[in-house]
Amino acid sequence: MSHTHASPALERFLESVVRQLPREAVEAMADLRPPFDEHVDDAVADEVIHLFQAKAKAAIHESLAGPLPDEPDFNEETKQVLRDAREGKGLVRYDNWDELFADLGM
Repeated sequence: MSHTHASPALERFLESVVRQLPREAVEAMADLRPPFDEHVDDAVADEVIHLFQAKAKAAIHESLAGPLPDEPDFNEETKQVLRDAREGKGLVRYDNWDELFADLGM
């Protein structure tokens, strides 16, 4: 299998799809075993399915998913910061770029 690098847009799209699917469908996708389709020889499609499966596993249980193919292993402190950011904890929001740059002294 080739190792294509998924674009951030594709990753966001797949995350959106996973969030909208019923839990049973996400669990089924996470448990899928290769070969996904013996009659299709398409490395890119296999990579997309692999990434989708990783997103499905992450949606079910963060610790079961493991890192994505191009994602480093994070220590527990970093994982907590990422969880907090997803929940909106400790984030600073600005109405526009000017406020951001002013706050940074730029």
